[in-house]
Amino acid sequence: MAAMNIRLRLFATLRNYLPPGASMEVPLELPETATVADALTALGVPLNLAHIAFVNGRHVLKPDLATRVLQPGDVVSVFPAIGGG
Repeated sequence: MAAMNIRLRLFATLRNYLPPGASMEVPLELPETATVADALTALGVPLNLAHIAFVNGRHVLKPDLATRVLQPGDVVSVFPAIGGG
């Protein structure tokens, strides 16, 4: 199966799942049929912590994380729940 490269950006507490030395973004090589959920799983990010996701700046609804297929060069940005006071 062919592979593709994407960039995964994790914000706030999700940065704890990045490899050592990565500050916010990491390149990933994934199968060509990979979804947003597959990208998160590749780094061990629990899907229940991914509350807001964007692909190339376009919002992906939480129920669609497992079905939104990525394309080579996509930039996936993921945020946890935002707390406030």
